[in-house]
Order: sequence, then structure tokens, then C-alpha cells
Amino acid sequence: MTIQLRHLDTEGRQVVTILGAKPLVIGRSAEADVHLGDEKASRQHCEVRVWDGDYVLKDLSSRNGTFVNETRTDIAVLRAGDQIRIGSTVLHVERVPEKGARTILKEVSQERESGKGYKTILREIVQSTAAKPKA
Repeated sequence: MTIQLRHLDTEGRQVVTILGAKPLVIGRSAEADVHLGDEKASRQHCEVRVWDGDYVLKDLSSRNGTFVNETRTDIAVLRAGDQIRIGSTVLHVERVPEKGARTILKEVSQERESGKGYKTILREIVQSTAAKPKA
């Protein structure tokens, strides 16, 4: 299962970050993978990484602490539905929605409107599925 973090930035815009295999640093620093404009966030506040198949959050000795579901924590396994609080910023842990038939049909319609023909779309689908290794 792939998860994402969703939060509002300082201007009220929604920010979504999809978690992958690479460790992700959350903090106030401009170099942080997830930049928070929260004055109570440390420059490198916490990180999320994959460990033994789970997404694990680790506090990086932050001054004000990292809270998962309102419990201060040094390390926690993240699950969809969890909330991470850093200062006054709340990050929602959510399952990444998988594409359903409606999404795929909408994408095909958009490609048709942009001028692609059905043969081109089908060729791209076949090429993308042929490139994927079989389990």
C-alpha cells in the first residue's frame, strides 16, 4: 500500500506528498523534502522512511516534538488515518487512491480531446503493460 501526506501550507493551499522508497525529511528548512512554514517546526524535524515494508516516522531530536494522533513520539509506524502534528501543522496520512474505471475513462477522454487517436492510446497502453515485469 502506498500512502501520502496531506496538509495545508501557510497560505492555506493543500500540499500532497506521496511517500516512496526514499527517506523523506519534514521540517522548516528549505532543503526539507516536505517544507513546513511553521515556526515551531525544527529545520529537520522528523523523517519518514520504509522499514521492513512499513512507513516509519522518526523524530530527529526536534525541540517541540512530533505527535502522532496527539501522542508525542520518537518513532511510530504510520497507518492510513493517522495524523502527524508538528507545531500547529497537521499532516494527514492517507492511502493513495488507485485508479478506477472512471479515472481511466476520464484520462482517455482527455487524450482524445487533445487529438490522440484510439490506435495511439491503445499502443501506449500495450507498451506500458509490456514494460512492467510480471509477478
